[in-house]
Amino acid sequence: MQETHMILVIDDDSLIRMLVTQALQTCGLKTLEATNGEEGLQLFKTQGADAVLIDVLMPGGMDGYSTCMALRELTQDLQIPILMMTGLEDIESINRAYEAGATDFITKPINFALLGYRVRYMLRASQINKQLIESKQQLHRMAYLDALTALPNRQFFYNHLQQMLEIAKRMKFKLGVLFLDLDGFKQINDTLGHHVGDLVLQETSQRLRKSTRNSDSLVDNDIVEDNIKVARLAGDEFTVLLSIIHNEEDAAVIAERIRSNISQPFMIGGHELFVMASIGISIFPNDADNYEDLLKHADLAMYYAKKHGGNRYCYFSASMIDLPLHRLTVTNHLRKAIERGELELYYQPQFKINQDQFYSVEALLRWKNNELGNIPPTEFIPLAEKTGLIISIGEWVLREACTQVKAWQNQGITLLRVAVNVSAIQFMQGDFVSLVSQILSEADLNPAILELELTESTLIKDDLSILRILQALKQIGVQLSIDDFGTGYSSLSRLKNYPIDRLKIDQSFIRSIDSDSDKGAIASAVIALAESMNMQVIAEGVETEEQLTFLINKHCNEVQGDLLSKPLPSTQLEALFLKNSKMV
Repeated sequence: MQETHMILVIDDDSLIRMLVTQALQTCGLKTLEATNGEEGLQLFKTQGADAVLIDVLMPGGMDGYSTCMALRELTQDLQIPILMMTGLEDIESINRAYEAGATDFITKPINFALLGYRVRYMLRASQINKQLIESKQQLHRMAYLDALTALPNRQFFYNHLQQMLEIAKRMKFKLGVLFLDLDGFKQINDTLGHHVGDLVLQETSQRLRKSTRNSDSLVDNDIVEDNIKVARLAGDEFTVLLSIIHNEEDAAVIAERIRSNISQPFMIGGHELFVMASIGISIFPNDADNYEDLLKHADLAMYYAKKHGGNRYCYFSASMIDLPLHRLTVTNHLRKAIERGELELYYQPQFKINQDQFYSVEALLRWKNNELGNIPPTEFIPLAEKTGLIISIGEWVLREACTQVKAWQNQGITLLRVAVNVSAIQFMQGDFVSLVSQILSEADLNPAILELELTESTLIKDDLSILRILQALKQIGVQLSIDDFGTGYSSLSRLKNYPIDRLKIDQSFIRSIDSDSDKGAIASAVIALAESMNMQVIAEGVETEEQLTFLINKHCNEVQGDLLSKPLPSTQLEALFLKNSKMV
């Protein structure tokens, strides 16, 4: 079916208008008629048109040229064909027509038999040209915009940063680059699924837009709107270009605004999610004079911020350049830590309040390398999880803990429980249940003595396989607890269906009880929750008498922390067991 187009005819000569209208209608085109430029503009505003025919010479305030110019200003669309009808054939008149925005011109006397076909040809050519422009714009979007967030992508950011650097060098002003990575995003993505992860990234992009000033924007009108200020490089990595800053502190203002906005809860899919941001900052010309090093240094500063707890920003310094090499070195040594006998378990006693006795311990992994010295777990455990080494290391920890407890039993030292932390990666291995059973059998240890501590985020995924693993572990006879409770995203309705024996209140809530009433309220709520669900509750990180008194008054079942005993190597713990009359 042939598309019907509306053509606006503007001519003060009624006979010409009639003949033009007849010629166009004969070719299946609809028409609107106006006797002068003012009337034609009004009709175009109210009814629109797919093409316009204008007589050049018209009486009144607007001739054909000024009418054409007004139409172009009104529509800002050069694709609408405008055909000028004129009895003038001189070059100057033709040039004026094109300068006014005309698509083409036709001289009088008009060949009315061919006019309709000529207009149809113009419409077709206009449509093809418009499609070509739209295709080009689409290609630009595909090349330079991130499909998920509609932010500029890596390539656009690189190109724009290079351009801005050249300007900055000529104009002698400073630039700031912020490199941002989300803390805890991988956990959300792995447990709740990529769909929820994508929604988090989209919400993050919106918060980043709102967090940046207009003067910091990345501007390329062919690609993005003026209010775009950030770029998504890949995954959960974002960058912000501060195109003109007066001093280094300006970057910190933006970084802190971003950090604060992102740390607000995300409400997605019925989950209240908490995502933090680690932000690295590099400054031109202080830290680098080319875009590769500016980005690399901002990335290093971001890693440094993440390594030191995350949810913070950090400026680049030259001392950070060795960090990637250090990470590689640590990972390489970690691969050989087991065979070199460098791993060791420390044990922290857990105190049972209502019986005033130590009944159990938590096994805590330590690593001392001959070359690197003592490497803190906060540094090597994430590397072990990232590289997959956590599977073999986790197996070693389980076997070592069970063997040690059995050795203590043979010495007459009895424990009711040894708690061992289990990584989510280790937990989801297909043979994990059989591995636990095998280790218990090899150690000849009563399964009820072993408690597996799972992070709250391990259990968040709504997956029947998790429930099956938990049920299989309970059939073996081991105990199950949720570590760091209160920091994850558990659905209480789902938690109630899991065979969990114990909740462990995260130490961040305990250590702030003295000064933060909200943290005390959270600790109280967890204790009450555990009691209502027939679970035991243990609080970790107890360091002061005030904290212990608070927990006793709230009827917490067990506590552990430096106030009672620091983590000790097995030989020192044995001596403590044998010396302390309150040991079982």
